[in-house]
Amino acid sequence: MIDNKQPKKQTVAQYVVEFLKYEGVQYVFGIPGGQPLSICDAIYDQEDMEFIAPHHENAAAHAADAMGRLTGTPGVCLATTGPGATNLLTGIGGAKRDSSPVIAITANNNKKDILRDDAQDADHNALFRSLTKWTVQINDPEHVHEIMSEAFQTALSGNPGPVHIDFTRDVLQKDMPEKYQVYRNTINRKIPGDVEQLNKIIDIIDNYERPVIWAGNGVKLSQARKELLNLAELLNIPIITTFNGIGAVPTTHDLVFGTRSRMGTMLCDEIISDSDVMLAIGNSLNGPSTSRWKMKIPNKLIQIDIDPTIIGKHYPETLGVWGDAKECLKYIINNSKTTEMKQVNRKKRIEQLKEKYKKWKETRVNVPEYRKESPIKPQSLIETIGNIAPNNTVFSVDAGNPGIWTHLLSIKENNLYMKPVGFGNMAFSLPGAIAAKLTYPERPVICIVGDGSLGMSLAEIETAVRLKLSIVLIVMNDKGYGNIKQEQLRDFGPRYIGVDFTDISFTDIAIACNAKGERVNNNAGFESALQRALSSNSLYLIDALIDQKESVWDKPF
Repeated sequence: MIDNKQPKKQTVAQYVVEFLKYEGVQYVFGIPGGQPLSICDAIYDQEDMEFIAPHHENAAAHAADAMGRLTGTPGVCLATTGPGATNLLTGIGGAKRDSSPVIAITANNNKKDILRDDAQDADHNALFRSLTKWTVQINDPEHVHEIMSEAFQTALSGNPGPVHIDFTRDVLQKDMPEKYQVYRNTINRKIPGDVEQLNKIIDIIDNYERPVIWAGNGVKLSQARKELLNLAELLNIPIITTFNGIGAVPTTHDLVFGTRSRMGTMLCDEIISDSDVMLAIGNSLNGPSTSRWKMKIPNKLIQIDIDPTIIGKHYPETLGVWGDAKECLKYIINNSKTTEMKQVNRKKRIEQLKEKYKKWKETRVNVPEYRKESPIKPQSLIETIGNIAPNNTVFSVDAGNPGIWTHLLSIKENNLYMKPVGFGNMAFSLPGAIAAKLTYPERPVICIVGDGSLGMSLAEIETAVRLKLSIVLIVMNDKGYGNIKQEQLRDFGPRYIGVDFTDISFTDIAIACNAKGERVNNNAGFESALQRALSSNSLYLIDALIDQKESVWDKPF
C-alpha cells in the first residue's frame, strides 16, 4: 500500500526553536504573551530545552545576560510586543555595556498591522537600536535562516554583545521553506594580533623598570586567566583589575593587588601612578575606571583589545594591538626577554608591594574591631563571605553598594564572579544567580544584593523556589537606596530625599515563597547563617543588617 501522506511541514516558529537547539541553547527565559505563543508551543515539544518564566521580562533579560557571561555562548530571552519588549531593555543594556552575548527575541503584531494602532503597538527596532549590536525584523520565511545565522555570528564576534530579532506574529505561523537546514557556518574568532606590534610591546616591557598590568573584562571573555598569570609570573609584573575585570584572576594570587575604578583602592592608585609603563588588556579605559580620565597613569601606555575602535580612543598616544587577549598573551609569553637585573629589581618591587598590600588589608579590610560591630560592617561581611565560600562558588552580585564593596571579596582560583558594571543596572543578581545555578547545578551560588535591588526583583525568589534551586541570597540591608543616600549626604548633606524604606521583613517574604531565611545583625550571626545557607537544599535568604554610615563615597578603601 502506498503511503500518500506528505511529511508535516515545519513552521517558522518550530524552525527557530530547532535553530536555537542546534546552537546549544538549553534555556529560554521569558514571559509568554499572545504574539510569541507559537515559539512557546514549539519549545514545549523539545525534551532538552526548557522555557523559564520569571515574573518580569527584565529578569528574563538579566538571566540571559548571565548565561552569556558564564558560558561565552548567547543566552536567549523572549518577550511579547510593546510592554513585553520594553521590559527587556534594561537587562539588554547591561549585556551591551558589559559585552555579554545575548539573543533577544520579540514577537510583534502581524506585519500588516504594525504601527497601525493595534494592541500594544511599538516600534521594537527603534527601541532596541542603541542597546544592541544589531536589531532586525523578520517578516518573510525566506529570511529566517540567514538572519538567525547572522545574529549568532554578530553576538559572538569581535566584542560580544546582544542582538535583537523581532518576528511578526504571522511569519512565525507560516511554513518554513524545505530547502533550509538548521546549521550555520562558523568562523574563527581568535584574532591573533599583529606580530610587529606585539614585538614592539615585548621590547617596551623589556626596557622599563616598573610595569603594571591593568586587566579588564576582555581577559574574562577570552578566558585568558592562565596566560595573564603566566606573563605576570614570568616578568614579575603586578596585576590590577577593573571592576568589570573582577574574577579575571584570583585575588589570592601573590601578583594580584586589587581593583581600580572610581571607587577602587588607594593602593591600586598608588601602584599605577608609580609605574612607568602600563599594559591595559581587555580594558576599554572608560570613564568610571579612570575617574573620567583624570587619574594619573604612566606616560607609556599599551592597550590590547578585541575592539579596535576603543584602542587609543581616550589616550591617543597609546601603542595598540587589535586582537584576542589570550592569543596575544601567548605570543608575548613565548617571545619575551627581560634582563636579569630588571628581574631582580622587579622582584624587589613585588616584595615591597606585597608588604604594602598586607598593611592595607590590616587597616582597611581585616580590622578586628569591624567584626564586633552591630549592625555589620560591610567590610567584615565581605571578608566573611570570601573566607567561607567554597573554592568553586559562583558569585552573582548586584549594582550599587553591594557591587562596590565586593571588590574586597577574596576570589579563589576556581571562583566565578559577575555583576553589572557598565550600565549599572539594578536587579541583575537574583536572575543572574538563577541562570548560574541552572548552568552549574553542582556549584554553590551566592547572590549578593542590596535591599533596593532586591525590591526590583523580589518575586524571582518564587522563580528559584519553583525551579528547586539552592541559592544563597545575601541581602546587604541598609533600609534604603544606600549608595544614593550616601552621595546625597556628601554633596547636599544633611539633606536627602527618596532613599529611605520602612523595615522590610525579607525573611518573612522568603518563607512565604516556600524558601528559607533568617535575619542577622552581627558578624558571628552572619557566619553561622552562611554555613547553614550553604548546606541548604533550597533558596536561603540571609537578611544582613549593615552599617549605613560606612560610605563608599568617603574613600574607605
